[in-house]
Amino acid sequence: MPAKMRALGSDLKKVDAHVITPEEYEEIPELTDEWFARADLYHGGKLISRGRQKADDNKP
Repeated sequence: MPAKMRALGSDLKKVDAHVITPEEYEEIPELTDEWFARADLYHGGKLISRGRQKADDNKP
């Protein structure tokens, strides 16, 4: 292992082996159209684009 890499410190095999039970599925909220509508960000009735904002000045 390279000097800069560290051990993760978790048991990924145990996580991968976990089987989700029906009771755990009940904890997951249903994704509805209303949920997705709330996820959009509007400012003054205009949908705001996501991602990195454009720079104020254009470099030559």
